[in-house]
Amino acid sequence: MVRRTAFSLVCLLIFSAASGARLSAQTWSQYGPLARFSHTGVFDPVTRQTIVFGGQNPSTNTDLNDLWLVSTGTDKHIKDTSMTATGTPPAPRFGHVATYDSNTNRMMVFGGGLGTPGTCVNDVWVLDGANGASGSPTWLPMSPSGSLPSPRVHAAAAYDPATNSMMLFGGNNCSKSYFNDVWVLSNANGEGSPAWTKLAPSGTPPSVRESTAIAYDSANNVMIVYGGDGNSVDFGDVWTLSHANGSGGTPVWTQLSPTGTIPNARTGVSAIYDSVNNRMTIFGGFYKIITLTDTWVLTFANGIGGTPAWTKLTPTGTAPSVGYYSASYDTVADAMYIFAGSSSANKLSGDDHAFILSKANGIGTSAWTRGGPATRYAQTTFYDSVSNGMFVFGGQHALTNTNFSDYWELNNAIGSNNLSWMSVTVKGTHPSNRGGHLALYDSASNRMMLFGGEKGFPGACANDYFVMTGANNFAGAKPTWVTETIAGTVPAARAHHTGAYDSTTNSLIVFGGYNCASTYFNDVWVLSNANGVSGTLAWTQLSPTGPGPSPRQSASAIYNSSSNTLTVFGGDAGSSPFGDIWILSNANGTGGTPAWTQIITNTGPVARSGHTAIYDSVNNLMTVYGGWNGSALLGDAWVLSVANGQNGTPAWSQIVPLTTAPARRFHSAIYDPVSNQMNIFGGVASLSPFFPDDHTYSLTNANGQ
Repeated sequence: MVRRTAFSLVCLLIFSAASGARLSAQTWSQYGPLARFSHTGVFDPVTRQTIVFGGQNPSTNTDLNDLWLVSTGTDKHIKDTSMTATGTPPAPRFGHVATYDSNTNRMMVFGGGLGTPGTCVNDVWVLDGANGASGSPTWLPMSPSGSLPSPRVHAAAAYDPATNSMMLFGGNNCSKSYFNDVWVLSNANGEGSPAWTKLAPSGTPPSVRESTAIAYDSANNVMIVYGGDGNSVDFGDVWTLSHANGSGGTPVWTQLSPTGTIPNARTGVSAIYDSVNNRMTIFGGFYKIITLTDTWVLTFANGIGGTPAWTKLTPTGTAPSVGYYSASYDTVADAMYIFAGSSSANKLSGDDHAFILSKANGIGTSAWTRGGPATRYAQTTFYDSVSNGMFVFGGQHALTNTNFSDYWELNNAIGSNNLSWMSVTVKGTHPSNRGGHLALYDSASNRMMLFGGEKGFPGACANDYFVMTGANNFAGAKPTWVTETIAGTVPAARAHHTGAYDSTTNSLIVFGGYNCASTYFNDVWVLSNANGVSGTLAWTQLSPTGPGPSPRQSASAIYNSSSNTLTVFGGDAGSSPFGDIWILSNANGTGGTPAWTQIITNTGPVARSGHTAIYDSVNNLMTVYGGWNGSALLGDAWVLSVANGQNGTPAWSQIVPLTTAPARRFHSAIYDPVSNQMNIFGGVASLSPFFPDDHTYSLTNANGQ
């Protein structure tokens, strides 16, 4: 069964106001870490993962103290794994600092803000076994000797492994006071007696500030400080502090005067440092209230061996627009990993994404890529119980007028809310990019069948047909696209149609859709020998009796193979959506003349389109979720009993979940009857502005039982 989150409750019964039916408790959970900013991320070179701790969730203004392992070594595979530590954890916080000792696998945390706007703290914590490789990590509170730094938020810190020292610079007291002091915590990893020492550097120090970028050159014991803000001023200056760990001589502040074009001043910025080539890379951050997306490299960053110089990188790909993110550097891959953050761009204002900058030191051609599938809507999704994978194909991206033909697998889709996306390479001649297509899965032959869709935004509709063999990418399966030759008259090109697959007769059933111009359909087509394993594929148009549903797109459909019935709900024809239910008998074209029957039920969900429906065939229950009611996005879920209209009276019951449901349209959904869990992916999560999404959520007890 699905792992419950901390706020989940079980065994609670909820009564539906609409029907009086008693439903078991349902819980919505998001896969992967919540959106956050002002968190910390430290890189473990052994497991090549970033250890993420805390931060603040922008949607709820809630401070966090959760732990995640974020593996972002390639855009082809991103993995977010939740960690549960033993011991009493630090209080939830944001704007703290964290450093990491890879020799002892310990992460050190200092300070931060509690609450919103928050009270500053100056406590020290160590997370032993921080990478989780040898079991559960353990939180250990530290009680350093010596005078303590003032409580603060948005300080900067670096770690010197040679002397086991954490160096702390600047910050803010959670009010109007800023710092430019420097502190050193000896025995910082907790193996020994930690002690604080305040340094007294010579030279003119940087002005007081918070949210600076910091890098450390351990070979020369030099700390490099860039940017930040203080007293309503954003900075773009660069400073070095010699003897920064407090040993080897008197620390000295020196302001550098790099040549080249100077980057814009900024705050909420991080830096990574290539010690071999003495290069510091900075990215993004905020100037006033605007997020920057530029990337710069400072050569001779420690001020030794040559004149420091700024160079602006021009990476390929699209850079994120974030500040107050975490940045990690993989020296082996020369890659900078950006995770989450805050943004002035609406789409990334609450972010939980990972981005990768390859060739991050600027030697070679740099490139931005995004970990995991891009945001999208009108894609298709199926679930394979053998591989426990959820598979996503294609879809559309409104902001860039882009369609996709990529193929992604969410590993361990059922049983955990960890996030593990992998890009799947498919051989053969690919279908063109598209969204609003129909793609269905035959588990017996491990084949996905694809029909139609919209090839642009807007664009022409398609009526082509493809089969993907080895679709579950499991145990030697090699996904391959195959173009099939089909007999019979081909259905008109269309998008946002719906349908079902009947594995008993190997038939694909297609209903309705839109021709990408002005025409909506209510026709029904059946493709025989649909999986292409044997026999000739052939299209046949059915001629059902009865008035039937009006022409429409973006309806939902479920199929019952025992009764050979197709149940259609909702949709639209370019204006107000429908809320009617229709059942087609003899839907696969066999057993008698197909006939449409409208089902009249008790009061149920409002009319909608762009929703999804999943089906529990054993209990004959259809669960409808989300969509668009003509003016707003929906996040409600309803269960229709006796969904095939036989041996009883269909009735609606509303699911009232224990946790807040996401609202969206044009998402995709899968259902696992063993765990009784529904997963949704992507879709339109905002109408004004219009934004697609890339999140995965699960609903437990999805059939309402």
